[in-house]
Amino acid sequence: MEPWKRNLYSLWAVEFLAVLGMALVLPFLPFYIRELGAGDLEEVKRWSGLIYAAPFLLAVFTGPLWGWVGDRYGRRMMLIRAIFGFAATSFLMAFAQTVTQLFLFRLVQGGVAGFIAATLAIVATTTPREQMGYAMGILQTSLTTGGIIGPLVGGFLADLIGYRNIFFLTGGLGFLAGILVILLVQEDGKPGEKRKSLGLFSNYRFVFTSPILSTIFVASLLVQLAIMGIQPILSLFVESLWSKAENVSTMAGFVFGVTGFASLIAAPYWGKRGDRIGYRKTLIMTSLATGISYLPQGWATDVYQLLILRFVQGLFVGGILPALYTLTTLNAPDERRGGILGITRSGLLIGNAAGPISGGFLAASVGMRPIFYFTAALLILVTLGANRLLKDPPN
Repeated sequence: MEPWKRNLYSLWAVEFLAVLGMALVLPFLPFYIRELGAGDLEEVKRWSGLIYAAPFLLAVFTGPLWGWVGDRYGRRMMLIRAIFGFAATSFLMAFAQTVTQLFLFRLVQGGVAGFIAATLAIVATTTPREQMGYAMGILQTSLTTGGIIGPLVGGFLADLIGYRNIFFLTGGLGFLAGILVILLVQEDGKPGEKRKSLGLFSNYRFVFTSPILSTIFVASLLVQLAIMGIQPILSLFVESLWSKAENVSTMAGFVFGVTGFASLIAAPYWGKRGDRIGYRKTLIMTSLATGISYLPQGWATDVYQLLILRFVQGLFVGGILPALYTLTTLNAPDERRGGILGITRSGLLIGNAAGPISGGFLAASVGMRPIFYFTAALLILVTLGANRLLKDPPN
């Protein structure tokens, strides 16, 4: 097997295990917050937004730094650090006694983790240019597969063994992923060898003086602002539509997971289509269709309608981030690639942080259904901006 393919499939397994662990907690996190002492439903909504956002608040600042360090001293080393940091902080969350402690542990996790950016940097620097869209699409399926199985298993296990034990399982999966990196993932150059890399702040100048990269930064921010705005209230929305209170975590797991299942089916298709017709066109098609798919979710009157609509959403949403990642990679010089991926991904992380906070507070103020319309509007705005400002690189 070619070395780039061996790395790709090894990193797929690593990312799958880590994302699986992350996704285990999604269906029950608002209920865990309630158990830790949050008061009424409106307070649970606000805390849910803050705690969903917490890892991304610090990662916005540390992500570009870790990417730059990886460019200089080795991206594999940064991946090992990130995976074991994720595992350690997941264990700590099992011991949280208050909502504030849980928030702080999630905040620290964002600062020390960042394994998705590290895997992207390794794949981006070891994959042939003509296979880049395919590789990014395959890597995206690790996120979606973990996003399918994690909520389903996590929701079921939360009803079966309680919330705290899930965090121990999450930490164990992270530790296993770290062992796989040590055993299987390879990178050019000697471990610890200092490489040619330009300054951290020169990477920022490079991104924000490039019309394409700065557009990708803003598009990444808006996409995640839109999508993550739903996350903190989705389980509560399911609870409002589902009469069987004793199984609500399990049903919330299905609602989270069905989108990932559809995305798993579609992401490789969108990656190959991007290689064939261009990543700009792929981004425009998928962001527009995803935005439209959110509108009827706000009209859903039972869980089964919501399940069908979330499946349709997943068929398109899985094509958005691979297109953005590939456009970033092809517009970044090799010696800057990890740092630039870290900076453009920090736009995504700002959206990851601002989305849950704004979604939680807006839901507390105006209700849950308008959040779906807000999401649709932002994704349609991304479509218009990409159509006007982005272009595919030559060749």
